[in-house]
Amino acid sequence: MKKLKIAYQGVPGSYSYQAMHEHFGENIESINKPLFGDVFETVENGDVDFGIIPFENSTTGGVYEVFDLLVSSTALIVGERCIEVKHNLLGIKGSSIDDIKTVYSHQQALDQCSRFIRGRGLSPIPTTNTAISAKLVKDKQDKSCAAIGSEMAGKLYDLEVLATGINNYFNNITKFIIIGTNPVMSDDKDKISLYFTTPHKPGALYSSLGIFAKNDINLLKLISRPTRNTPWAYSYFVDVEGNLGAKNVTAALKELEDLCPKFKILGNYKAHNIDV
Repeated sequence: MKKLKIAYQGVPGSYSYQAMHEHFGENIESINKPLFGDVFETVENGDVDFGIIPFENSTTGGVYEVFDLLVSSTALIVGERCIEVKHNLLGIKGSSIDDIKTVYSHQQALDQCSRFIRGRGLSPIPTTNTAISAKLVKDKQDKSCAAIGSEMAGKLYDLEVLATGINNYFNNITKFIIIGTNPVMSDDKDKISLYFTTPHKPGALYSSLGIFAKNDINLLKLISRPTRNTPWAYSYFVDVEGNLGAKNVTAALKELEDLCPKFKILGNYKAHNIDV
């Protein structure tokens, strides 16, 4: 049987790498890319079956670059995977927590550990990925430098865990989306992601959201984003419960599309939740 080919951002040991294997298992062929846009492009070109991208964190919010990529991409959300993120301070062998002066990680991870960083007076330096940070610290071989990342990254890059569980909050959950270009309709898909803009007039957003209530559709998430090339105009990303095959969903989305200047279905997929 042919192995699935999956693209992810970062390097082995990243949280994307972990989420990929939790979702697809071990019997896959994986391709790592340096940037989120590279993962989208690889999926769009048909070089891989799926891509996996971090989308939202329970404490620091959305990865907005990914939101914007979804709007312009031909790839759709075909699934999601939630994992609990437990951040660790990783240093080279022989270092101690008191040696550390500089810490590297993705900006989201730095934000999620800001109390620890401030409390120890560390200098944070953002990078493109948590596991790339671990590799950087490994390569530097400097006792004053550490990375924030997963225990898996520490093992892969032969680093010591100098402190564990350094997140600001417990229940630190990151949601990853699975993107693909060939979505398959099925009755078990229970979540729909949408993008739309509203007319510039009083009550426009109220009227748009009222369509869901009128059609007995539960609203799960509403996020506003600045609209590109239009100052002080906003776009909306919405998650709702439902299946594109349901009559009430079909009616609601047709009405919303007719009302909104811009409208796009970003995906219909099975929601994933974890208990922590």
